[in-house]
Amino acid sequence: MLRLLLCLPLLLAVSLRAQTVRWEPAGGTLALNQSSDLTLIFEQCEPKGNVTLPAIPSLDIGGSSRNEQNSFSIINGSATRSMTVSLTYQVRPTSKQTITIPAFEVATDKGRLHVAPAMFEIGDATVGQSNLSLDAVAQSAFTTPPDGVWAGEVFSLRYTLNATRRYFYQLGSELDWNPTPLTIEPWEKPELLSATLNGEERVSVLYKTRASTKSAGVVTLNPAKQLVNLATGTSVFSVFSRPNLEQFAVSSKPATLLVRPLPLPAPADFTGAVGQFTLDSKVVPATASVGEPVTWTLTLDGTGNWPDLSGLPPRSVSKDFRIVQPQAKRTNKDNALFDASLTGDVVLVPTKPGSYTLGPVTLSYFDPKTGTYRTLKSEPVTITISGAASVPETENRKSENGNMDSVKSETWNPKSEIVAPSAIPRDPLPSSSSASTPLASSTLLACLLASVLCPLTIWITLALRRARATDPRLPQRTARIHMAATLTAIRNTSSPEQIFPLLQQWQRDTAILWQLDLAVPTAAAFKSVPGTPVAFAETWAVLWAESDRVLYRADARLSEDWVSRAKEALSAKHVPAFSVFQLFLPRNLLPGVAALLLLSAFTIPPSLFAADGRASYAKGDFAAAESTWIIALESAPTDWTAHHNLALALVQQNRWSEASGHALAAFVQQPQNPAVCWNLEFTLKGAGLHPAEVMPLLADDPLHSFVRLASPAVWQWTLIAAVWFVSLALGLWFWLAYTRHDRLKPAAWILFWVSLVVALAAGASLRLYGLLADAEAVFIVKPATLRSIPTELDAPQKSSALTPGLVAISDKTFLGWQRLVFPNGQTGWVRRADLVPLWR
Repeated sequence: MLRLLLCLPLLLAVSLRAQTVRWEPAGGTLALNQSSDLTLIFEQCEPKGNVTLPAIPSLDIGGSSRNEQNSFSIINGSATRSMTVSLTYQVRPTSKQTITIPAFEVATDKGRLHVAPAMFEIGDATVGQSNLSLDAVAQSAFTTPPDGVWAGEVFSLRYTLNATRRYFYQLGSELDWNPTPLTIEPWEKPELLSATLNGEERVSVLYKTRASTKSAGVVTLNPAKQLVNLATGTSVFSVFSRPNLEQFAVSSKPATLLVRPLPLPAPADFTGAVGQFTLDSKVVPATASVGEPVTWTLTLDGTGNWPDLSGLPPRSVSKDFRIVQPQAKRTNKDNALFDASLTGDVVLVPTKPGSYTLGPVTLSYFDPKTGTYRTLKSEPVTITISGAASVPETENRKSENGNMDSVKSETWNPKSEIVAPSAIPRDPLPSSSSASTPLASSTLLACLLASVLCPLTIWITLALRRARATDPRLPQRTARIHMAATLTAIRNTSSPEQIFPLLQQWQRDTAILWQLDLAVPTAAAFKSVPGTPVAFAETWAVLWAESDRVLYRADARLSEDWVSRAKEALSAKHVPAFSVFQLFLPRNLLPGVAALLLLSAFTIPPSLFAADGRASYAKGDFAAAESTWIIALESAPTDWTAHHNLALALVQQNRWSEASGHALAAFVQQPQNPAVCWNLEFTLKGAGLHPAEVMPLLADDPLHSFVRLASPAVWQWTLIAAVWFVSLALGLWFWLAYTRHDRLKPAAWILFWVSLVVALAAGASLRLYGLLADAEAVFIVKPATLRSIPTELDAPQKSSALTPGLVAISDKTFLGWQRLVFPNGQTGWVRRADLVPLWR
């Protein structure tokens, strides 16, 4: 026994090797444009916090994955503990030159450690073990008109990625390309084509668009880059196999475009229009009296270099007219950049009777199809103006007609009629407190019913609901329920077309149940879950591998006992049930109180954002002012002054539709402010929008003026308070009836009727606000497409065009998409950038 006690310290001694951090491999060769693994090894230590790598030119570094290995051994009475942490990075060289990772220091739990440099030579990429170069397997190129184009001509541009079918698996990214100096439309949906070349079947991904450039000469297109995943072999797991994928970056071949300058001399009235256009002139009415407005509409329509066009051709008007000219409105057809129409209205107010001729208006443009200049000429229109009583005379005119760059009125003289200036954006407002957000319909109803219920019940109910919602095991339990239903559906299904989506759903729920934080889980991932018995993990790994085989092999089928084994494995996978005692956690009883107190101490006051935005606006830097107010709205969506000021900045940039959306958000949050009401009318008129839900609220009648005294959120709280006072008055009256305090009964009745009138007024106001009172209300500000499913891929789905000016309710979000619900029950998905939320 004494000898055993003397040897015990030796048995418990643990020898630790020195801590090191190194690259593996520490050098060698990497393939150009091919993704490879580069691992940072931590021996006898682990990183402390995030690891920041030094800047490495010509090397793209992706995300990292972490792996840990621990071992314990006793040799000759000496215990040795070994710990290794590895961070594996996806790296890809972008140029053929020697790459050196410089030495640096990294923070670990054992202190800061030195990492030695690593040097790599860059060679040509080969695909798998075939020794084929990347260019032999996959390549891309642009296709431009072989005979060149004219400066400003709209032409077809194609990009093609071509790969050998036996290697091509899928695209790894979207097309990455800087089109400068070209102006292009968005790429159309890619087409998948197949062909046989030299006995080898190849697949092509074709992208199409239209482009234009005003730079004459030989234009060299910037290279495009796109990631592709190539299958270089297969891996066998038990009796199953799956493809081995390697990712490569394919750069397009050099491409040039010959751009011919436009011939000289050009017509005197040529302003740069290139394409095919039509010009239409219309005057309404043809006869009018002095003082009655006459509208002269000019419309330019066609296909051409619209981004380079400045406006409509100039018009000549007699000095006997007063002129009001709104801004011309451009409308793009089907969201196309080069197909559009430009319409400009000029309102002419005659001051003298007589007969006047309007036009003709001419426009010269270059037609690239014929290679010649053409001139459009509108037909002249004669209008007759009859006399009227008490018409102001205009004297001292120098000439009968005057030419204008657009449409200009005569020089002012003291005897001219005084006309108020046309509207322009006003000054930004100083920052103010944010508006209240309206309650959801269910919440408002609950508050009204709560006037006769115990507040403690609501408190306990909400706390229990929050406890369930914040339960960290909720996703696992939900996934477990879904898996049981999915397995039952698989058992009752024999069609392979129906089994595939069910197996994919089973894999997604399995990943949630096992908490596998991997983009593409594999069967081996189950064995790396801590605390899982090896046999149990092996059971799930086999089930996963069998499902993979069915999904990725055309001739594979599920075994007859697969569903039974999957159900047994699911029954054995235990997930802790929800505990009611979580209700009493502080985070559920007092939601957000501590967070709000802490946030209030560090939050930048909205006034600072407003001051910066107003300073940029005052200097004429409207883009900077826009960015400042957008940042302010991200932290405070109900900052009505930020919405109002952002609308002003957008108007200055001629983005009228977007400006009207933010002006509407400011209006519903602060409708009693005169500047806000004026700005909403101004932006809606500039955008040419007349939303049915908004226009009645801008009326000057007593009813709508009363509604504008408060926002929907304030009217909601007024309704809740009034209903509570109605309940209190009834209770007081019953108490007085039983206690026979007759002198207080009139007071109870007065309280009842006053509260009832206030409640009815608040309810009627909320009804007039309609959809605008919903906290999830949004305003469509751009022409968009309403889709059945949230994707723009070439999938079989129905779609419908959305026009700006519509109000809808957003009830769901998904990866930049929002699901809209319209009053008629129509639903669909639209991009987040096409709308402005009014409250959130």
